[in-house]
Amino acid sequence: MEAPVAFMFFNRHDTTLRVFERIRQVRPKKLILISDGARPHVEGETLRVLELRKKVEALIDWDVDVEKDYAQSNMGCGPRLATGITSVLGKYEKAIFIEDDCLPTLSFFDYAENMLQKYEKDNEILSVSGTYFLKKKKMPYDYGFTHFPQIWGWATWARAWEGYDRDLKGWDDGFIYDIAKSGNIKSFQLDTWLRCFKNIQADTLHTWDIQYWFLCLKKRGLSIFPYQNQITNIGYCPDATHTSCWWFSDKPQYEFNSPIRSPNSYLIDSYYEKWLQQEFYGDKITHRNFLNCSLLSAKLRLKRFKTRFLINK
Repeated sequence: MEAPVAFMFFNRHDTTLRVFERIRQVRPKKLILISDGARPHVEGETLRVLELRKKVEALIDWDVDVEKDYAQSNMGCGPRLATGITSVLGKYEKAIFIEDDCLPTLSFFDYAENMLQKYEKDNEILSVSGTYFLKKKKMPYDYGFTHFPQIWGWATWARAWEGYDRDLKGWDDGFIYDIAKSGNIKSFQLDTWLRCFKNIQADTLHTWDIQYWFLCLKKRGLSIFPYQNQITNIGYCPDATHTSCWWFSDKPQYEFNSPIRSPNSYLIDSYYEKWLQQEFYGDKITHRNFLNCSLLSAKLRLKRFKTRFLINK
C-alpha cells in the first residue's frame, strides 16, 4: 500500500503486538513508529518500553521505509500523539494512523487508502474513520458521512490538520454557538459541546483527540465512517489511559467486500450523529449504554473465569 502508516504505541506488549501483526500483514511501503518514553516514577517501565520497541522492530520482515519517532523521556499521551501526528503530516500529504489498542481488519487499510485518494482534493472531507459503533448495516453503499470524527483507526490529510492546536490558544466557544444557530447539524446538542469545550479548555494536557474534534467542527467539515465496523478497541484494562468505557470495547468487526461502494452524494447520517452525541461524546450515562456496560462486564468476567479455570485445571 502506498499511504504511510503511522503506528503509535507505548508500553502494553499484548495489544501492541496484536495490532502490529495486522499492519505487518498489509505490508505498507512507508511505516512511522511513534513511541512515548517511560515515566521515571513507574518501576520497570523503562525496560518495558525499550523491549517493546525492539519487539515491534523485530517483526518488520518486509521491504519498507521505516521512520522511528521515539521520545527519550515521557511526554504524556496528549503531547506525544499530538506531536507525532503533527510531525507525520508535516512530511506527508496524507497518512493512516493506528494506536496500539485499535485492532483493524485487513480491509480497513484498503478502505482508508481508497478514501484518501478519492477525497484528497475535497476540502470538505477532513478525516476517514474505521469505527462504526452500531450493528452492521445493510446499505447500497459502504460508508456515510458525519460532522463528528472518530480516531480509533483513522486517516487524514495534512490540509485537514492545519490549524490544530492542542492547547486551544485564543479559542473561545463562539463557533459552537454559531453552529447551533446555523441549523446545519440537525441534531447538534449545544449543551453537550459547550460542556465538553469548557472541560477540555481547562485541561488540555491529557488529550489530543478532543481538540481535533473541535477543529473539525470549526472548519464545518465532514468525516467518513464505514457501515461495517473496521476497528475493535481492545484496550480496556485496569492500566488503560483512556479506554474506560467498556460498552465501546470489543465491538465485532467485518471485512469489506471489494470494491468499496460509494454513495452518490454526501449523505449525512442524522440518526448516527444523534447517537454519537448522546452515547459517545456526551458525559451522561444513558440507560442504553449503562445496560451495555453491565452486559459486557458480565461477559468479560465470564471470559476471565473460563480462562482461569482452564489454566488451573
